[in-house]
Amino acid sequence: MKLKSSTMLLTIIGAFTFVGLVELSNKDSDVIYFNTDGEKKYEIRTNERGQTYGSNLATTEYGDEPDLIKVESEDGKIGYVYKEDFYDTSNQPSNPEEAVEYMKNLNKTKYRVIPMYDENGVSVIDTFKIWNK
Repeated sequence: MKLKSSTMLLTIIGAFTFVGLVELSNKDSDVIYFNTDGEKKYEIRTNERGQTYGSNLATTEYGDEPDLIKVESEDGKIGYVYKEDFYDTSNQPSNPEEAVEYMKNLNKTKYRVIPMYDENGVSVIDTFKIWNK
């Protein structure tokens, strides 16, 4: 059974189009949240390094935050901080005694400063203050 060349050409074009659309949908892994008026409100995107970045307000569950959380510095610059730095995960207490000590140390300073990055998660563009009180 021979296929006409035009049928074969259309089949090939269709296959490439399908593969292209599947590939496009895989790359477009952004999550966009809309408010009730249909206006785009928050979004989470993926950078070239595979890290998610965007507003922490776009999440609905604890732990679903993007890798890089969108913040604004005191001088109005928009950037991103690492989730681990934002929540200070490496210094969290693991027992009540450590929790008391953690709170004492927290109350000794007014704020802590963490680096603020571009969406690539590499280029430091400013610092971000997290106030303790």
